[in-house]
Amino acid sequence: MSAYNVVELGGLDSWMDADGQTPGKRFVDKQMPPQYIGTSANAAAPGAQSAFWHSHDRLEEVYVFLAGRGQMALDDDVVDVQAGTVVRVGQGVMRAWHALPDSPEALRWLCIRSGGDTLEAIGRDGALDRERPFPWAR
Repeated sequence: MSAYNVVELGGLDSWMDADGQTPGKRFVDKQMPPQYIGTSANAAAPGAQSAFWHSHDRLEEVYVFLAGRGQMALDDDVVDVQAGTVVRVGQGVMRAWHALPDSPEALRWLCIRSGGDTLEAIGRDGALDRERPFPWAR
């Protein structure tokens, strides 16, 4: 097995076409076998939002925003995000996102996650809250 892998994600405009578990979300680590780092490429049309809140017990995530404008909810805080914004989210923090309705283009970002152990050893590591209201819907 090689010590490197290459996956072609396509241009940012093609990210909306990802048809995985969540529309616009492509788990890059499903296409290559990383040991310690998980990555997803994400796109959301203006006005779209997370399907649910989530947190991780062992993983931390870094969100690197590449295009569009939106907001991230981090527990009880809301931060504005746009191209060039990078957000690190530690263990136990509930998070959700939405693309602002007046964003001039789709919100696009990479989510990079790691947890000090192999992804295989960590396994599924998450908690969903489908009932928690989003702060921008109040």
